[in-house]
Amino acid sequence: MSSTSDLLLASPPLRPFDLRFHSRLESPAYSLRSSSPSPSLAQSRISSISMPFDDALDSLPRDDKLPWEVVRWTKLRKLSSQVYSEAGKHHFGAPTCFAVGTTIAVGTAKGLILIFDYNQNLLTAIGSNINLTEAGAVTAVAYSHDHTYVASGHERGHIYIWHIKRPLTPRVHIPPFDPLRPDHNRHDGHVSDAKILHIGFIAKRHSVITSADDKGMAFYHVSLQNLMGKQVQSTRLVGRYPSLGLRTDTQTQTQTRQRKATSVLAFAPMPLGNSPHPVETRGLVALMTPHILVIISTSPTAQTQYKTGRPKSISDTMGLSGCLDWFPAISVKHVKGAQNGTTNGIHNSNPRLAYCWSNMVMILDVAVGAHAPEGSKESGTNGPNPPGMHHLDFTQVKKFVADEAIVSLRWLNSQIIVLVTITQRLLILNEHTMRVSDTVDLVPRQIMHHDYFSKQLNELVINGGAGGEHYATIPDAFFNSFRTFKGRIFLLGSYEFVVGHLSSWAERLMSMMETEKFAEAIRLATKYYTGETDQVTIGLPEDENARHDTVYDKLIDTVLTALRYELSDSGSSTPTTPTAATAATDEQQEIDTDAQYRQIAELADASFEALYVADALDVLFDSVYDYFENANLRGIYFETLEPYIVSEKILSVPPAIVKELINIYASLALNDRLEEMICHLDTSTLDIDQVTTLCRNYGLYDALVYVWNQALGDYISPMADFMKLISRYLKLTSSISSTGSNADVASAANDNVVEKLRLDIAKVYSYLSYIFTSRVYPTGQYLDDDDAAAAKSSLYYFLFLGTTVTWPREFGTEILVEAEGDEKSSQQSFPYLRLLLKYDAPAFVAAMNEAFEDTFLNGAQDETESDEEEDAYDETKTKRHELPDDVIFGRALSRQYIVNILLEILSGAEFSPKETIYLDMFIARNAAKYPQFISLSDYLLRQVMLRLCAPPSSEIADDCQLSVEYLLSAYRPEVLLDDLVKTFVQVRYFRVLKWIFRTQKQYARLISVYFEGMDADTGTSAATTYGSRDEVFSTIEECLASKSELSPEQRTQVRAAVAENFRNLVIMDPGRAAEVVERHMPELHGGIYDKLSDRRDLQFKYLQSLFKPELHREGMTVLPRTQRAKWNTQQARETYIRLLCEFDQGKVINFLRYLQKGDVRLSKVLSALESAGVIDGEIFLLRSEGQYAESIRRLISHLGYLKQNLLKLYPDSVSRGRTRNRGRWVHVDERKLVEAEHTLQHYVILGARLCTERSKKMASATTSATVTTSSAAGKLSESEMIWLDLIDSIVALTRDVSSTLFPDITVFEKMSHSSSYDSPTKTILFLRRLVQDVFSALLAATTTTTKVIVHNVSTSATGATGGPSTTTSFLRILEAFLARTAAASPSVVDLRNVLANIFEAYIYERQLLTLTNRLLNKDLMVHVSKVYEMRQEGWRVGGQTCEVCGRKVCGPNAPAEILDAWERKLVDVEKRRQVRFEARAKGVADRVEVEAEYEDENEEEEEEDGRRGRTGQARTTLITGSSGQQRRRQRQHGKMMSGSGAIDEDGGEGDESSATTAATDEQRTVFVRPGEDMLDSPANALANGPAGGATESEMTSGGGGSSRRGSGPSSEPVSSLVMFKCRHIYHRHCLEKVLDSGRGPATTTTTSAASLVKDRGIGEGYKCILCD
Repeated sequence: MSSTSDLLLASPPLRPFDLRFHSRLESPAYSLRSSSPSPSLAQSRISSISMPFDDALDSLPRDDKLPWEVVRWTKLRKLSSQVYSEAGKHHFGAPTCFAVGTTIAVGTAKGLILIFDYNQNLLTAIGSNINLTEAGAVTAVAYSHDHTYVASGHERGHIYIWHIKRPLTPRVHIPPFDPLRPDHNRHDGHVSDAKILHIGFIAKRHSVITSADDKGMAFYHVSLQNLMGKQVQSTRLVGRYPSLGLRTDTQTQTQTRQRKATSVLAFAPMPLGNSPHPVETRGLVALMTPHILVIISTSPTAQTQYKTGRPKSISDTMGLSGCLDWFPAISVKHVKGAQNGTTNGIHNSNPRLAYCWSNMVMILDVAVGAHAPEGSKESGTNGPNPPGMHHLDFTQVKKFVADEAIVSLRWLNSQIIVLVTITQRLLILNEHTMRVSDTVDLVPRQIMHHDYFSKQLNELVINGGAGGEHYATIPDAFFNSFRTFKGRIFLLGSYEFVVGHLSSWAERLMSMMETEKFAEAIRLATKYYTGETDQVTIGLPEDENARHDTVYDKLIDTVLTALRYELSDSGSSTPTTPTAATAATDEQQEIDTDAQYRQIAELADASFEALYVADALDVLFDSVYDYFENANLRGIYFETLEPYIVSEKILSVPPAIVKELINIYASLALNDRLEEMICHLDTSTLDIDQVTTLCRNYGLYDALVYVWNQALGDYISPMADFMKLISRYLKLTSSISSTGSNADVASAANDNVVEKLRLDIAKVYSYLSYIFTSRVYPTGQYLDDDDAAAAKSSLYYFLFLGTTVTWPREFGTEILVEAEGDEKSSQQSFPYLRLLLKYDAPAFVAAMNEAFEDTFLNGAQDETESDEEEDAYDETKTKRHELPDDVIFGRALSRQYIVNILLEILSGAEFSPKETIYLDMFIARNAAKYPQFISLSDYLLRQVMLRLCAPPSSEIADDCQLSVEYLLSAYRPEVLLDDLVKTFVQVRYFRVLKWIFRTQKQYARLISVYFEGMDADTGTSAATTYGSRDEVFSTIEECLASKSELSPEQRTQVRAAVAENFRNLVIMDPGRAAEVVERHMPELHGGIYDKLSDRRDLQFKYLQSLFKPELHREGMTVLPRTQRAKWNTQQARETYIRLLCEFDQGKVINFLRYLQKGDVRLSKVLSALESAGVIDGEIFLLRSEGQYAESIRRLISHLGYLKQNLLKLYPDSVSRGRTRNRGRWVHVDERKLVEAEHTLQHYVILGARLCTERSKKMASATTSATVTTSSAAGKLSESEMIWLDLIDSIVALTRDVSSTLFPDITVFEKMSHSSSYDSPTKTILFLRRLVQDVFSALLAATTTTTKVIVHNVSTSATGATGGPSTTTSFLRILEAFLARTAAASPSVVDLRNVLANIFEAYIYERQLLTLTNRLLNKDLMVHVSKVYEMRQEGWRVGGQTCEVCGRKVCGPNAPAEILDAWERKLVDVEKRRQVRFEARAKGVADRVEVEAEYEDENEEEEEEDGRRGRTGQARTTLITGSSGQQRRRQRQHGKMMSGSGAIDEDGGEGDESSATTAATDEQRTVFVRPGEDMLDSPANALANGPAGGATESEMTSGGGGSSRRGSGPSSEPVSSLVMFKCRHIYHRHCLEKVLDSGRGPATTTTTSAASLVKDRGIGEGYKCILCD
């Protein structure tokens, strides 16, 4: 039973961070930031405190709302009134931080330190006599180890050390230095305006302190007294000064490097413990930055002892927080005595450092190694130690991961760590198990916190750290507001100062008892006793025996006190059971009584559990029972006791309580529950006479049998009681039948008695079954072998002795039975057996069937058994003949004897066939199972089989058939098989028949048996009722498989049997039948049409199974006729289409797609498709046969049907009253309307596709080399006619619906121009869009460009122009449509609407084309511009001189010919562009003429230039021919080079692919010709560049020829240039000279030029001689 205490004592779940974070947003007085702790002086070696610390705090009033919370908080009201009051803030300033020792030191915003004792009296205000305005607010405060000195750090960098007893002047003042003053002679120290966040004393010294500021710097200060006075020597431990340019050169260089944002998150010197430890001599200081944890020793010199970085596994989303706290070395006493190496069980522990990164808490153990020898350099963990000093070992021993960031950490004692999370939860962490035992919400305490780090570390949030981490938040600092001291928790809040301590286990119990939460208190005490709670946090010893001794008395006292208090006022008014509460007359009293009952029941449950766990059952049955008995609440007591007895937790109960238990439960008719309890009690502790008497009186026969068997080992006495019950039942039923119906009331009473007797007597057969199978009745536990043998012997002796039995053996009486009336039946043989069989023969036979499974009946035991087995029953009997009679009889009993006795008894006339049939089933089954123990004659077995073949009722027919199967497995009858088969057929024993035919290998008859008596609707037969239908098909496949052992004759017989039962086979499973027939007997497929003509559903499933693999062949959409199966005939396809229309219309189209032309006859399937309404199928089939006109006709007919359905959605009454309703329609089903519109749109689109397809086919059929007209003038073609019919039907549909919905067209015009449309308006607009869509489709179909050949000239034209290139003409269709519309509807309005739709379609197409062209042009220009820019960039030259001759080729002082050639090239490019524009303007036919004119003009200019001496010798071309394509191919090898850009020879921008190819091909060269080359003509140009080109003679002569510079090396003409992708540039004739140096001199100029092209291929064969 769950209670509130279960929730209070269990470890509270740590809620996810996001949930707590969300809940905190509703509280204004808190911050989501958090911080790290400051040094803690939790343990001090000075134990003398001037005032009673614990007594002073315990005497304060409490304000806890929940007394059982883990922390009991106390407000220091007097102290808070002095610190937080307006007067206090005015005089002292607001509190900023505090420290705890023998007194409480509170730092203020005005720089003062207020010292309070624990009576909350203000002892002194340190600093009130001097001006501390310059120092600023106190940001850190700490006590010395003896609590006589206090050190304070201020927000502007000042540090003071004060003597508490002499607070007028500071003992030491350490001011900051101003880095801007160059004459400052200090060596180290805090800079001004650096907040001192952490401060602490080192060991016992009063003049040695350490401090750290928010800038990330920490110092070690030593105050020295000399002749010059007091001096302070500061040593920098960590951090770097700000980069102000005032340090040394080395420091300046270091500061110029990139600095990481840093600060000191946590800082603490190691305190002294209560026992000396060698580590304390090193003066360790631990500090934590955002990146590392460092432990530094200050004695004898400052030295790093340990360093570790922030773990990578910590998530950055947790925020950047760090905190740490020391726990010093202390003396630990062992509970179990002295340990090795200790004295009196006491040893010294090592100091431990608890530190935390974000949400990961780790504990570091500090140990001491051996001494380092003098002069040696033995190192510690991280660095060398001074000679003679111990080296320190740092070991991480434990780790804990919280679910949110931790902002402060303190040791409460040696076993408990308290943590403050970012959401201000206090976690109580067990240091031994590293598990959180409790949590406390600190938000109501409003802890003070400061934002010390966000400004300094903001860079880590914005830009991230050096390792790439980006922290989510920088929490506020809590370390100055959260302290621990001597097991107490101190909190400095924003409005109050509180102190708390962990509640002890006794305080929790007392708190709950005081609030009258008795059940919760008892359960809590139980958990303390069992150790289910965290013992450390509540002050309990961990040793189990010590804990039990501590809690036991308190637990018992809590239980008794709670029961005494709760039950003292209850009296007899409280009900003993829940049902008694309903007897109250007053409703309110009823509710109160029920609530009181539940409260007492919960208390009883908790008390029982506590006393059971504490093993205090004597208290449970003594004092506790007395409380409940005096309060008249025994019912609650026993109801609580019941589950303990049933679960066998309590096995012994005092006899007085057992008696009362039986009386109460029996009076409430809870017999079943009472018997269950008695059967689970230890019988040796019961009063046998009392229990048996009560059980007989209340009819508790299960309990009675259990007591007789287990307490006394008597198994016959229960049988005697059952015999009496059967005799009484038979006598009572006989008297009722003789009385008749004269007394109805007496009959009703007797009926109740008879029913009760029937239920009790039924237990005797269960009793026999349990004992015969070696089980305890009624619990079902197994008996020992000896006890089981004795029990079975007794029962067999009682049943099969043949006479009556006298029991008990000594001084017993004869057990007599009476049958009907006064007639004695004891004189008959086997009286008890006969009585049991007569009452319920099936139940007894079932019990004996289980008994035969036991090995006890395997026959008489061997005579050579040892005396040890005999003595197992009775140690006093050592001889076989001295055993009891029942044991001797039982050991001699066998299965054969029992069968013979049963046959003898049941063969009499007193038993009917309904009773003897069970004996036959029993014999049949066991004769087959135990043939070595049971031997029966063939005649007897034959009679048994014949009787089994004549079941007295259909209910047991199946059991009889199963028995026959058992019997046939061991008995082979000598009669003819046919006779037995006939008998089995008559009684429908088909399982037996299957077994016979299978064993006799008569497979044909076996298959026929499966279909005997089959139900024509369900396909179920007697042979498959209890078997799987798969057995039929598996048998057929087994017989007809290729590897089958059947002979050909047997296979023929099986096929004949299957053919004979083909209909039944399909009825059984059509799909499986189709598979089997296709695999083994495909000739039977034809029977599906004639034998199952009345079962179309089976035909469909059969054909579906056949077509499924045909339609889903991988990679095939249409199955070729050559690959089709033989059954895939035209009849099969047509039948399957008709069946699909009837059973699965959605798959008709999918099937038709696999058909080819001529696969089906339209006359056979169109009617089925039409009647089923599968219009898509009709259209698809007609279209596949090429009958487009007929498909459009059927589609138009269906559109008329859809129009009627659409109009049915609008009632006539509404359309007539539209004007009165102001244009508002009502009662229109929008869902059906949308569905109707979608259907209509589907068929309109389908019609347009059909027409388009037909138009394309006719156009392709009529296209030839010579264009001909598609049709005679004035006569429409077939494609034009179907277009006309479709458009006419759509327009007519729109006109009819418009006139029906809007008799007045002005109403529609008004509605169509409104801001919102109603349903009819939407419908009309939808239909008009359909008309536009059809006309758009017609436009697309009739304006498709078609190529024709006219006199070997490729041209194109569109049908829209009325030309003869297409078969379908839009103008002819439009003309015919308008004529038909005018004839059908002479109304001008209708004609106007039609024309409006046509024009809207044209406008829509025009707008779409315009937009498309605009987008294409935009994209094209973007890419062309990009390519142009890329080509303008060209290739940058690696140098300005030739790599061979070293002459200038570009840049300043380059030859003038290069610039002249480039200028002429620009003029030439412009001319070529003009030629291209003129060619486009004149047309394609004139382009050749224009280019020829340009070439003539260009040649004239070249000749003129040659006459002026600009181009040198007469040209000799390398490449002949005037093909423009050749020129373009040649130009693809080169790329122009210049500083201004790259342009191709045609003057246009090259495509992007060519530019990219030229830029990526490493072997491609670039040719640059200085001067205008003769090869630059349109017919002969090979390559060109921005530098012009050289004459061919220059190319072949290696630079010879005339030039404006003259002859000689200085005046050698400028040759063409070659630049490679490696950016090396050459004169071409220089490169050729080097490459041709290995070959002989050229014979002629022409030969050299030809070899140049042939061998190398200009633009392909050159290689850079520097890079090759």
